[in-house]
Amino acid sequence: MTDARWQRVLRLMDEAYADYLKGMAVLRKRVVADLKRKLSDGKVLDRPDLEQSSPRTRPAVPTRHRRTRGRRPRG
Repeated sequence: MTDARWQRVLRLMDEAYADYLKGMAVLRKRVVADLKRKLSDGKVLDRPDLEQSSPRTRPAVPTRHRRTRGRRPRG
């Protein structure tokens, strides 16, 4: 490839990356605005109070996972 073609490829890559960054910034603004709206509308649930949470019926028991064995060769 010639230097001019490489320059064109690099310019296209730079433009694509700039468009990507612009799109991500717009998306971030939309997400922040949506979260702010939901918070102001009261649609986001509060975290339950940890002291008021229901007790577990039984303590969690760690389980051991069996390792899978390779197949034994036949014959």
